[in-house]
Amino acid sequence: MRARTTFGGLLLLAAALPGTAAAHDGTVATTTLAARAYVEEQATPEGPMRLAVGEHRFWFGGQIAAGSVAAPDLCDLTVPCPRWTLELPAGGHRLRVAIDTPSREDAFTVQVLDAGGRTVATGTARNQFNGEAFLARPPAGRYVVRVVPEQVSAAFFRLRAKLEAAPTVPADPKRELLPNLKAVPPYEFTFTAPLNPANGLYPPDTVNPPVSVLGAEPVSCAPDELAPVALGGQGAHDCLRLTSGPINVGEGPFVKRFFLARDLADGVVEPATLRGPASQTIYHADGSTSTRPAGHYSFHTTHAHFHDEGILTYELLRVEADGTTLTPAGAGTKSGFCPADQLFGEWRRFAQDPTGTFSEGDSATGSCFSPSDGTFALTRGWGDVYRWQRPGQFVEWRGNGDGRYVVRTTVDKGDVTRESDETDNSSYALIRVVGRRVETLERGQGTSHLDPRKEVFTGYGPASQDPVGGELPATASVDRVAPRIAGLRLLRGRGRGARGGTLVLRLSEPATVTVTLARRDGRRLRRVGTMRFPGRAGLQRRRLSAPMRRALARPGVLVLGVVARDAAQNRRAARPLTVRVR
Repeated sequence: MRARTTFGGLLLLAAALPGTAAAHDGTVATTTLAARAYVEEQATPEGPMRLAVGEHRFWFGGQIAAGSVAAPDLCDLTVPCPRWTLELPAGGHRLRVAIDTPSREDAFTVQVLDAGGRTVATGTARNQFNGEAFLARPPAGRYVVRVVPEQVSAAFFRLRAKLEAAPTVPADPKRELLPNLKAVPPYEFTFTAPLNPANGLYPPDTVNPPVSVLGAEPVSCAPDELAPVALGGQGAHDCLRLTSGPINVGEGPFVKRFFLARDLADGVVEPATLRGPASQTIYHADGSTSTRPAGHYSFHTTHAHFHDEGILTYELLRVEADGTTLTPAGAGTKSGFCPADQLFGEWRRFAQDPTGTFSEGDSATGSCFSPSDGTFALTRGWGDVYRWQRPGQFVEWRGNGDGRYVVRTTVDKGDVTRESDETDNSSYALIRVVGRRVETLERGQGTSHLDPRKEVFTGYGPASQDPVGGELPATASVDRVAPRIAGLRLLRGRGRGARGGTLVLRLSEPATVTVTLARRDGRRLRRVGTMRFPGRAGLQRRRLSAPMRRALARPGVLVLGVVARDAAQNRRAARPLTVRVR
């Protein structure tokens, strides 16, 4: 009987098994940012959820291993479509039900069905992290929330619902409803360039993987990034790539307009770059608008559409030995963008207008392509994410070595956009680099991990401030980073479990270690056993419990998960081990 041990990349054991909790493991791969904290959401409701007017509810939706439901009518034929029941009183102004998932590669539809089974509201999350369904003035009675997994793989999701009261009449109808731009804290760090360097037609992330030749990753920069500045490139040498983007959490939309045809006729466009003046549209409480000059637009030859210039600025800072000094460590980049509504800026606030209210973004017919009436916009409450594959998503790394660094993203650093708050435009990631490996220690909003006003993001997705259990972002010191787990392996031994089944791992600090073993049964996991032990800093060797060793002696596929928790209750999960016993 032989056993083969491999790392399971998409299987998130900690979220799949009851009684096991996990947090971000600190290593941001170039694939999906894992949803390891979903299990901490409010428990999945079993009975009807009663909502009073003005009341809301958050809950964990679950995990779907794989699903492809082409139409809602096909629900439950091949893949279950999860359902929950809501009970609503009379007098509600609007019901809103939203879904949230950590990967926009998974496509969901969320529906609201009335008592007769008719679909009365629909929201979609296709190439998005969020989708929301709205039902105006719902009659009293029971409704069903149904989630349709259109195309998903190892997908986690959570939901929220609120029965809104009628809005109040604004006291000042001319009050400006300004945007408030923040930045998605950088993540998905890699030293590997995308296989498709042009990326101009925006293929799905899954068809633009990293370059790999015989297991090696030979290049970190795309050709247009390596090209000299004089030839229209960025003059890059070694690119530390990252994912980030802008979000708008203000009272009003972020809207900029440009008119290329008119500007050409007026002679105010630079012919070589098609660069011209942009204006910001400001909305007022009564629906009226006003405009003001706001930076420039230009044509991006690689993306093949127009961009709002320099909206994102990336910086690389070295953390010196004293731990409190930050030194510029590499040339940052400035990135324009054509925004699209991709994710909620704040999951815990019901402050999002319906997506796409002001712009179609970078879709094939979107307003970023228009030569006569162009718009750059983010709907109130929404944000966008530019992944590491996109041109310009990097900071220059040449000349740097191992150590701790801060990667900072700043929105509107040139201060050309009028906002309700001009002091909260930066986000950061504190990282540790060893060779070409990048470990994320902390990420949040603020200028760095040393910022006393920082908001640390302990959640699972691009803009998740909390681990889906609390109402407010966590604020913590970098000294409270969870224990790190390294060198995880399982020694099988020669006997049928008699002498085998020894777990080996290394801890960065003392911690309580929880080990869970589960057997895969089709698409489900059945827990075999759980054990806990106090671990010291350094190398650990611990024999598994008798039930676990017996399970390892029987043919099948097993998954072993390990979570370390320190005295301050910070916890981290190692990537699960998949063990195949033949």
